[in-house]
Amino acid sequence: MKKILSFVLSALCFSATAQSSLNTGDVMPAITISPVINAPVTKINFMGKARTPFYILNFWGTWCSPCIPEMDALAKLQKANEGRVQIIGISNDPVNRLKKYVNKKPSTLWLASDTSFFLYKAFGFSYVGQAAIINSKHQVVALVKTDSVNQRLIDKLISGKPLKSSAELKGLPVITHNDVFGVDSTLSESFTLRGYMAGQQTMGKHYLNAPYLGRRVSYMNVCAELLYKEAFGITSPKQVLYEVDEKAVCDFDNKATRYCLDLLVKPEDKDSLYSIMQRKLLGTLPIKARITEKVIPVYVLKTNPAQKLNFNISTQSKTDYSFNGNGYDGIAVTLESFATNYLSNEFDLPVVDETGLKEKYDIKTMADMSTRGAVLQSVNKLGLVLSKAGRKMKVLVFYK
Repeated sequence: MKKILSFVLSALCFSATAQSSLNTGDVMPAITISPVINAPVTKINFMGKARTPFYILNFWGTWCSPCIPEMDALAKLQKANEGRVQIIGISNDPVNRLKKYVNKKPSTLWLASDTSFFLYKAFGFSYVGQAAIINSKHQVVALVKTDSVNQRLIDKLISGKPLKSSAELKGLPVITHNDVFGVDSTLSESFTLRGYMAGQQTMGKHYLNAPYLGRRVSYMNVCAELLYKEAFGITSPKQVLYEVDEKAVCDFDNKATRYCLDLLVKPEDKDSLYSIMQRKLLGTLPIKARITEKVIPVYVLKTNPAQKLNFNISTQSKTDYSFNGNGYDGIAVTLESFATNYLSNEFDLPVVDETGLKEKYDIKTMADMSTRGAVLQSVNKLGLVLSKAGRKMKVLVFYK
């Protein structure tokens, strides 16, 4: 019988809503994590006797590329602090995917799967790469960002010194109706730019359906850097230069550098959506940007002459694609879009399409982990290859 990892809740139910999120000083509810992978125990019950002075529950995912090196660092900390703390990596990955991770990266960390991310939601975290620290009395000691978990923090924890919580948590939305920008189908055009909005998830949205098809974009709590990159079609960090302090352009910990933007243009102007966005940004943001050209290192995407292409010309007329750390799923997409929108996001250099293929295709990839090696392997399975080269590319320069 197939073994399934699950979170078993006792009769004492806990509602993981924003209003009742677990916080510093709270006692953990009667939750059992069961089973735990690669550990001497099969489950952890927060109402039972603690096996260690402190648990550090790190929320992550194999689909999260920044999480992989963080987990490597945590594994070293675990080895150096055996018996003092036990770090448990909790993800929403299914069991089989976690087992693949363990096979490739044997670790002293205990791993558990919660495909519903119940406990993650219970703490009210805004994103993964954050952790909850629990003591032997089952109390929440602190909620912190994973990259702040280091030897100094553990030493303070063991010595009984207070820890400052640094995690970013979801709050109650300031505006709760469906469209936070107040845009409706009666408007032909509109523009809104405002500062950080409490309680709203960091995100960007492109509208692919009527009535805003192709003529509206929205962004919540993002940095000026992202807004300018979107407006000017810049896909890689290697295509960015700074003539000002980088933190003035984007400091995720400083809400003053984050913005909410919504732009709706007239139907006849939809082909100029991003040109209009450029003008709006340059006219309103304190940080300015300009485009120059420069020869920089890139990856070139080409077909593998020794291998048959493992994707087909699409029979669909409407383009649709999505991607995350698990891979890419595209319908009626071009190779140029696949290279620019997906691969340039996954690699440390821009990716330029030189396959010569101009049709629209259905392309699907799967990566066991969100690493460049796994993504490259998935690209090779399509019958494509990547090689380093130098090309003249657009470069975005930030200035004041």
